Amino acid sequence: MNRSTLGRVVLTFVLASGATVAVGVDWNKTHLFNPAWHEHARFHDALMLLILCGVTIVGLWMVWRRSMEPQVGFNVAAWIVVIIWTPFFYITWLIPGTSLLAGPDVPLPVVAGIPLYPNVLIAGTELLLAALAYKLFHSDPASTAARVANA
Repeated sequence: MNRSTLGRVVLTFVLASGATVAVGVDWNKTHLFNPAWHEHARFHDALMLLILCGVTIVGLWMVWRRSMEPQVGFNVAAWIVVIIWTPFFYITWLIPGTSLLAGPDVPLPVVAGIPLYPNVLIAGTELLLAALAYKLFHSDPASTAARVANA
């Protein structure tokens, strides 16, 4: 398997696992079916999950579609990952009063005095894997030669 294909496989995993984990984590009594959550908050969570699934499908199509410029589709799919997962690192500063926890009773692991938010760890892993996929895809000599030939 060449590096370009391996990059596509890794980015496919990132896109699919991100949507799967998000639905798995939110489609339960701690989020969507939590009676303590306001009805409109549950609406927005469901809306976000459906948008995430739809955008993931678009990203997967962009990664694997046949094209004269496969790097364009790959780059768009990589940007989808960045757009989805980077807000976990800044949204609580952007909108005061928001929280990375689903509720006050959710246990938060602390290591060496540093709180470890599971959703931030997932977001970081998704972004690191997407960066690896990007590097693999764009470091394939055959892929680079094809891009230069098409320029």
